[in-house]
Order: sequence, then C-alpha cells, then structure tokens
Amino acid sequence: MSRHGIALLAGLLLLSLPAAGQVKPAPKPAPSPTPAAEPPKAADSDLGAPAYQYEVGGRRDPFRSLLVRNTTERTRLRPPGLAGVMVEEIDVQGTIKTKTGWMAFVRSADNRSYVLRKGQALFDGEVVEINGSEVVFRQNINDPTNPKPFREVTKTMGLQRKQ
Repeated sequence: MSRHGIALLAGLLLLSLPAAGQVKPAPKPAPSPTPAAEPPKAADSDLGAPAYQYEVGGRRDPFRSLLVRNTTERTRLRPPGLAGVMVEEIDVQGTIKTKTGWMAFVRSADNRSYVLRKGQALFDGEVVEINGSEVVFRQNINDPTNPKPFREVTKTMGLQRKQ
C-alpha cells in the first residue's frame, strides 16, 4: 500500500469515531417478563418429534406373550340363549332331515336343548355343516401361534346304549 492509501484509511477511521464528549450511551436491554406473571409454554416444536402411537389395525399386540393364553373369552358376559353357548359345551343329541335341509338337536352345558341349522351363530363360532350323524362347527380361536383364526370341530351324535 502506498502512503496515500494509508493516509486515506486513517482519515476515514478518524471520521467514523465520535468526537470527544460525544460518546453515546449503550442502549438499555428490554425488561424481561417476571416469572410469576406467566410461565413459559412448551411448544411441540420445542420437544422434538411427536410421541409414537401404535395402531393395532387387526394385528396382535407385539408385547403380549405368545405363551400365555387369553382367558377373557370364557369370562366375558355371554348373551342369553344359543348365542351364549360355546362350541365345546355342546352335545349332539340327534339330527333330522327336512325339506329345507338338515337340523340338529343339541344340549348345552346348562342342560338346555336347542335346534341348530346351518349358518347359525354360537358364542365362539358357527354351524358349518349338518349331516345324518355329525355337526361341523367353525370355532373362532384367539391363538397368536396358530396361522388360522379358526378351527373346524366335528361333533358326532352320542349313541345311546340299550340297557
């Protein structure tokens, strides 16, 4: 740099400085709000990502043990009549063929008799087929280790012995 460039920079520097006695005071900071007046609110963006929420969507709970069976099926409130009878509680007493198809006479665990037709719903299943000597049920099961959510149960007539 030449002498003229240095002199020019020094002059500019002197012009930018305030004259003696003309020093400006520093601006006062804005008063902060008192903590008793209003607590600060946390926004969702301050906390980071929103909390994860698991949606079941017909799938099993991944944190429930596969080794423990669900016993709530037996203990939940049952409707009255045939709709409250479980498949395992039924004994087939007889079958009869009519013009409309096969019917089955069954007895439940509470010693009541019912007439079943194909497609009739039970507490934990439905009647799939009735023929001359047996009734086939589709029983709904809640077993996460089983690939199918149901099983077919065949109940045959209990033959009575002659005395």
